[in-house]
Amino acid sequence: MTIHVLKNALLIDGTGSKPIERGVVAVEYEKIIYAGELEDWRIPEGKDAQELDLSGRTILPGLIDCHVHIAAECLPDSTMAGPWGWTTLVMLKHAQNTLAAGVTSIRDVGGRHHLEFSLRKAAELGLFAAPRMSLAGKLLSITTTGTEWYDGMYREADGVDEVRRAAREQLKAGADLIKVLATGAVLSPGEKPGAATFEMEEIRAAVTEAAKVGKIVAAHAHGIEGIRNAVSAGAKTIEHGTYLNQDPRLMEHMAKEEIFLVPTLKAGYDVIYGDRPGIPAWIMEKSKDTQEDALRSIGEAYGMGVPIAMGTDAATPYNFHGENAMELYYMSQAGMTSMDCIVASTKNAARALGWDSKLGTLEAGKLADLIVVKTNPLDDLRSLADRKNIEYVMQGGKFVARQFSEPDGIPEELMAGAWICCGL
Repeated sequence: MTIHVLKNALLIDGTGSKPIERGVVAVEYEKIIYAGELEDWRIPEGKDAQELDLSGRTILPGLIDCHVHIAAECLPDSTMAGPWGWTTLVMLKHAQNTLAAGVTSIRDVGGRHHLEFSLRKAAELGLFAAPRMSLAGKLLSITTTGTEWYDGMYREADGVDEVRRAAREQLKAGADLIKVLATGAVLSPGEKPGAATFEMEEIRAAVTEAAKVGKIVAAHAHGIEGIRNAVSAGAKTIEHGTYLNQDPRLMEHMAKEEIFLVPTLKAGYDVIYGDRPGIPAWIMEKSKDTQEDALRSIGEAYGMGVPIAMGTDAATPYNFHGENAMELYYMSQAGMTSMDCIVASTKNAARALGWDSKLGTLEAGKLADLIVVKTNPLDDLRSLADRKNIEYVMQGGKFVARQFSEPDGIPEELMAGAWICCGL
């Protein structure tokens, strides 16, 4: 097979290293065989190569969003309901929007009636292009009002034995991880984000069941007591981590043990500053109450070396799938450098998913998931959220989305069978 060479672009490889001014990424089949300086690139003996000149563009790894809800609709009140067939169509559109926006992998941490497993199967069979998916199935929670608010997302479980049973159900369905609610939620009526819900022993039961098959637990945790419970029980990622700033020693422990913080700032920004109609007053109030602490926690955790992985919480109110990359800009507002925001969305995100052996950086031997953009995102991270700025999206060595700014340029054999034109 012909080697396809993307050359003369600014190369940001996802490792945090200094960008390469005249970079090359060479792809054979689904994998990268070279990524680096143009002057060091040589066509392997006996191979043919086809080149695509990307002068003036930037190549970087496909983005990875570690916290989405692909079955939710971004409704003002955040509810999830309606016919399952409609939800399936919504999930398909969300998947296409997300991929066209340069997010080539997602982790769904709460679907609906396990419909997302069929979505993944269809994508893997090539019926349509979609991000790679790491799925949690139903999230585990104490008995709560959330079950009524989010039809098919929650699996209520009270006590160690019931948590164990609930975790096993998700794993049987094909879950890649277990999601637990260690605290109340911003977007569930009657719940307090700062209040602990599951006790440590209950979370540990989920961790134990996941570990039996080499999988991890992600813990929704706003309040500090719930974060402590989740960390002590062995959770690998802390979702939101709003009040983490209240315990510096806990942050030190997370840094030492490489327990990831997945901040999800975009959810709060879209509610508080989006100027959109229909958001209930109680959602607005709780969002305002938590956002400042969320920003502070990211800045302090980042400063103490806690690994940060990007997550958006799409689709909370008006938090649309396809606008995921704005999270990078919001992380920078919390004090992270632009390069570290990119690392959080590539290398670190792949590590959080356990996919770092195959994804997250542009290195020889890894899958060719990458995006080509028209500008240097280090100059303005918001440019990554501009659909017109994303020229090509490649997944597994195939272009799966592109802007038709040029009449040609991509060899036909590199076009995936279910590519997406122009995004939304």
